[in-house]
Amino acid sequence: MTTKLTPKSGALLKPRNTMAFPRELRTAIPDLHAGRVLELDSINGHASNTSLFGRLVELKFVVKETGKLKGRFVVRMALQVDAARKLAAALTELTDQAEQANAMDVSSN
Repeated sequence: MTTKLTPKSGALLKPRNTMAFPRELRTAIPDLHAGRVLELDSINGHASNTSLFGRLVELKFVVKETGKLKGRFVVRMALQVDAARKLAAALTELTDQAEQANAMDVSSN
């Protein structure tokens, strides 16, 4: 009988791609609204490799209120290496498409 605790990935916990939102963000969304648009203020991150979680790319997004409200919130993202590479490739492709896109008229008639 085996008692192996470490999965093949080397991490003790099952590797997952996650996003974490602060509890305070709940109060930023009024009851009468389905959601809220926040402005992306900054992004930073780092790579890690721990025995508990394995290899991850960890990002920190700081988003802030617009208009009269002044709240700032930290949203965290942890991605496995393969997911981070796929996200980077998707962002690069979408950026290329945006640079080539023709302007669309969005004015109302």
